[in-house]
Amino acid sequence: MASRIAHVFARNTRALSSAAGEFVRAPVQVFGIEGRYAHALYSASTKAGSAETIEEQLNAFQSAINAVPGLKEYLTLPVCSKEEKKTTLAGAFGDADMDPLITNMVSVMIDNKRANDISHVVRAFGTIMAAQRGEVPCRVTSANPLSEGHLEALKESLAKFLKGNEKLLLDTSTDSSLIGGMVVEIGDKRVDMSTATKIKKLKASLALPL
Repeated sequence: MASRIAHVFARNTRALSSAAGEFVRAPVQVFGIEGRYAHALYSASTKAGSAETIEEQLNAFQSAINAVPGLKEYLTLPVCSKEEKKTTLAGAFGDADMDPLITNMVSVMIDNKRANDISHVVRAFGTIMAAQRGEVPCRVTSANPLSEGHLEALKESLAKFLKGNEKLLLDTSTDSSLIGGMVVEIGDKRVDMSTATKIKKLKASLALPL
């Protein structure tokens, strides 16, 4: 059953590629294993005119991974066969009317022992789609929740990194291990202004011989 489904999905993907021509380049480059899968999925879904639907379904799949206890571990368990995993997901995907491109990609990732990278691919695809919409994701992790005043000042400072019609997508979270300060990640830039990092650097400096 799983092999038949995989064959159909592979055939559909090949048909899309041959019908639409060359590889469609993404508006932003994402590196690593997740980047390769995300770029291939973006190209195929753009040709099919389903990129936005793919993004929505990938996010729904990620929500399921986060919500269903043990699902993430199950996908990476070596004691469960690849065919068993693909059959389980094929049934769930069928019930959810998941796009064949997603099912095919996940099937290939399971075959290649890359199931643990699925969540990374979802994020990578989201990064590509955000770039296509002119959105610039920014993650700010602070030791303590930011006040409204600090948040507005931060947004004003981050706006200087934007170009033209780009829009800032700000995601804030807290991490008490930072002790104080914050870590800002925007685009390919990362600025660590946390107290924990400052202490680490100070310790390293003090450890140097005079």
